[in-house]
Amino acid sequence: MTIIAFDLDGTISDPAEGIAASINYSLQKLGHETRDSHLLLKYIGPRLDLVFADLLSTQEQSIITDGVAYYREHYGAIGYKQNTLYPGIETLLESLSDLNMCLYVATAKKQEIAKDVIEHFNLAQYFKAVFGCGTDKTKDELLVEIKKLEDPQKPLVMVGDRSHDMQAGKMVGAHCIGVLWGYGTAVELAEAGSDRLIDSPAELLAYLSESSTNL
Repeated sequence: MTIIAFDLDGTISDPAEGIAASINYSLQKLGHETRDSHLLLKYIGPRLDLVFADLLSTQEQSIITDGVAYYREHYGAIGYKQNTLYPGIETLLESLSDLNMCLYVATAKKQEIAKDVIEHFNLAQYFKAVFGCGTDKTKDELLVEIKKLEDPQKPLVMVGDRSHDMQAGKMVGAHCIGVLWGYGTAVELAEAGSDRLIDSPAELLAYLSESSTNL
């Protein structure tokens, strides 16, 4: 059996509307001008402390902490519902579960919010656990935690849409799959070390079904 860790934003669901609205809510609360939604797409994926450090051009921890707190206030109440499941994802997860693959979520989101998103789409039945970085952990640390829960001989696959997903996977020896329906480009994912680029959930299912014994 294979262990498969899925990123959440840009991989399982499209969170653009909710993330942009939550960032702009935070900016307003901090007294800053809001940004056009399309300018905020690059912030889908990274940890929130890194997002607000970049957005506000600051390393002042108290400001970053306030930015993250306001963001979570909005996202936890409204933003996580402004989320769209990518077509074919539920079929993918159901099929992988039927193949007895061990499925996990490993996301930069706070763990409680990530669970809310998964439950919002009624996907919890497919995952053994949901892990989130918040602002305290890195994604490679999540992957190490996942590996500890399973037989160390099982291969680990990291599935994500951004460079930090691939980099985290490489740090723990995972087979890294970059998906192209999210927010990372083929160039970004290839340069980060992806072992395979995939265009659709159906292609991902076919690849994992055929390759699981050789990973």
